[in-house]
Amino acid sequence: MKKVILFCSLVVLVFSAQAQRLNPVKWTFESVKKADKQYEVVLTATVEAPWHIYSQTVKKGPIPTTVTFKPNPLVKLSGSTKEIGKLESNFDKNFDAVIGSYAGKVQFKQAIVLKAASKTKLTGSIEYMVCNDEKCLPPVSIPFEVTIQ
Repeated sequence: MKKVILFCSLVVLVFSAQAQRLNPVKWTFESVKKADKQYEVVLTATVEAPWHIYSQTVKKGPIPTTVTFKPNPLVKLSGSTKEIGKLESNFDKNFDAVIGSYAGKVQFKQAIVLKAASKTKLTGSIEYMVCNDEKCLPPVSIPFEVTIQ
């Protein structure tokens, strides 16, 4: 009887550990030089099917994707963070509303200007939420760091 209880406990532990590791979004972070002292910070999300990530402009329902940059005295943000990808506006039964989201791949691009010609790092975080047709995962906030040179 003890072996059966131990076996069942281990099975539950293994399945709960795998459920906690569900992460259908992979991120990459880079900077691209555009001109003298002008760069673009590119945050790229690759979203596994059938999941989707939400736009920054979502007003009702899920947590919108939010990019936050920590202040850096050598860096000036130029404009707002732009979304590059195929925006799909569909009825989302999870939230009973038409909502903009991305499947597959989406990039969040932020133009920056260096105040002085020097190497620095830009840090921040990106908060996002993913859903599929049946469920949503809790919002996640991950830090990032990009070298500007």
